[in-house]
Amino acid sequence: MSDSLDNRWNGTPKHKESAAADRIETGNQVNSAVNSWDTADVDRYEQSIALKIPGYAHMHDLMEKLLTASIAHNNSINILITGAGGGKEVSLLGTRHPDWQLTGMDTSPRMLTLAEKRAEEAGITNKVKLLPVTMEQLPVDLMYDGATSMLMLHFIHGLEAKKTFLRHLAKRLKPGSPLIIAAVNANPASPAYAVMMQAWKDYMLQAGVLAEEWEWFAASLGQQSDPVSSETLELLLAECGFSQITRYFGALWVEAYYAIRD
Repeated sequence: MSDSLDNRWNGTPKHKESAAADRIETGNQVNSAVNSWDTADVDRYEQSIALKIPGYAHMHDLMEKLLTASIAHNNSINILITGAGGGKEVSLLGTRHPDWQLTGMDTSPRMLTLAEKRAEEAGITNKVKLLPVTMEQLPVDLMYDGATSMLMLHFIHGLEAKKTFLRHLAKRLKPGSPLIIAAVNANPASPAYAVMMQAWKDYMLQAGVLAEEWEWFAASLGQQSDPVSSETLELLLAECGFSQITRYFGALWVEAYYAIRD
């Protein structure tokens, strides 16, 4: 399996585990040479992220439906939210499942403040734990009943770093637990790449995204972000301990998958 992955990989590893859960870029970073979620404009992010991803709310709604359908109902459900900064999954899962405990992790304390804000607004702070750590640093004293990784993996640079993240994630899930993972799975070598990018540009601009924000995003693919193809993502998941890998959502280069921890 690893040979197949290596043969498909054309990137340059730059081990940089990202803090970027469900976010692509923010307004105050457009003209910045160095983009960091530690200096992100969280207000601009909160306003713009749904404008940039076609079907953003629908993708998250289906995420919750898949978790619910996969998890046995009892009184001790704990869900791991990787890249929890922003708080979309925190507020969605917390309000729909009052009996669930949520553990969110993100390496950007600034973005975690937005997750904290959303938890407070939803009145669910008593069942949410937010940790400013990487996946490797996450305490291993608790096995989770399910996990999400929404629009995060493409910010982890290099195939080996992606494997490390997914393997550590798998180790923290109970056997048979679901993972819902979404990422930008762009393939620059695809003949359709230019058409897809033009369509995405038209979508964003019509939705109200600033032209300079689009230009930064388009230039960031393969630089600030590190997407892989759909085929590579499926191979990664299989190699790192997941099965029943099924795509449940797709919009331009954004895809979301359902998988089960072996």
